[in-house]
Amino acid sequence: MADYDILGNIAIIKGENKTEEEKLNQAKKLLKQPSIKTVLEKSTNIKGRLRTIKTKFLAGEKTLIAIHKENTCVFKFNVETCYFSPRLSNERKLIAEKIKKSDRVLVMFAGVGVFPIVAYKYKNPKKIIAIEISKECCKYFQENIRLNKVSPYDIELIQGDVKKKVTKKLGKFNFIIMARPNLKETFLKYGLTASKKGTKIIYHGFCRDEKLSQLTKQLKQEAKKLKRKIKIENIVPIGEIAPFKHRFRIEIKVLN
Repeated sequence: MADYDILGNIAIIKGENKTEEEKLNQAKKLLKQPSIKTVLEKSTNIKGRLRTIKTKFLAGEKTLIAIHKENTCVFKFNVETCYFSPRLSNERKLIAEKIKKSDRVLVMFAGVGVFPIVAYKYKNPKKIIAIEISKECCKYFQENIRLNKVSPYDIELIQGDVKKKVTKKLGKFNFIIMARPNLKETFLKYGLTASKKGTKIIYHGFCRDEKLSQLTKQLKQEAKKLKRKIKIENIVPIGEIAPFKHRFRIEIKVLN
């Protein structure tokens, strides 16, 4: 894995096992890239459902606000208070391409709006509803809707917990994106609440490689307890988060 991420104008390096001199030398090298104006050191791991981090300033302009371009879109956000993974850029495009223009789409854990806005730009589906718990992320989500010239009628943002916001009142969806945090709870129950027969769920799961079959078995058992049947159509590793531990895209079809 690379020991740094580039989020538009900001590079964030991993500083463990490096001296201060090594960190500063790396920062100076990164600043030679024309697009990078700020270099930070990641000083904490991603924390909780809000997926926040802490950073330490190393070099360049003192800012935490990133302007990141991908998939013909532009996104603005605070790198400490808003979760964003540039490594999922291709994943967002691939998922968007699976959506049909006639689909009603639900995006859970929507962050600053990256999955919904990329989906809108590529496929412009019938309706996109996005749910995000973080008020800070929602603030930037609204700004990103404006930056990308998206109509608020095409993407509806709901601020709140998916546990409370995904209800029967929300209706049923053809396509559901669950790019969930790396937490113990699966949240599959809420995806199934919004599903009907034929719904496709894109589910992000995290586990060690040898535990993958255990994870898929757990998802099937949870569905069975809810008297729902699901079929796992495809599993793709989409990023190593630790040695031998991956984020997996699990493509689920709801059968009833």
